[in-house]
Amino acid sequence: MLSMCACVVQRISFTGEEIMKRFTLFTFLYLALGVCLSAIALGYPNLPSDLQRSLFISAGTSYIFCLLSTFPFWRERTIRFYRRRNSPVILPWLVIGYYIVWMIWEVQSQNWTMEAILGAFWRLIVVLPFVELIVITWQVNSEH
Repeated sequence: MLSMCACVVQRISFTGEEIMKRFTLFTFLYLALGVCLSAIALGYPNLPSDLQRSLFISAGTSYIFCLLSTFPFWRERTIRFYRRRNSPVILPWLVIGYYIVWMIWEVQSQNWTMEAILGAFWRLIVVLPFVELIVITWQVNSEH
């Protein structure tokens, strides 16, 4: 917790140019996902309240991930997680595959209704961090 607070204090002291160097492709993907989920939740006021709530929660989670991905500890923790265990190399691929198959199955079983598509769309917030883990893993492996 103390190291996180020190990181925040250090983060505040950066200039604008140094902060922009911390932005990655995934920072913008998290932001875009949050904006899309928020726009969908606000654009369809007649959605079931549970679906609308889950869209807003996923959008908020995406905004938090967007903010966290600008901090150096986000990448460092991912690298530490990867180096500590050798088994998670396949785990992100399994999670991504499972969620994609689950989303397609759910949408198809509900005859491609708008609610089914939106219900599957909010689950992208689960897939995106695992894609980021795979990309960071590839970057770490190419550096060594």
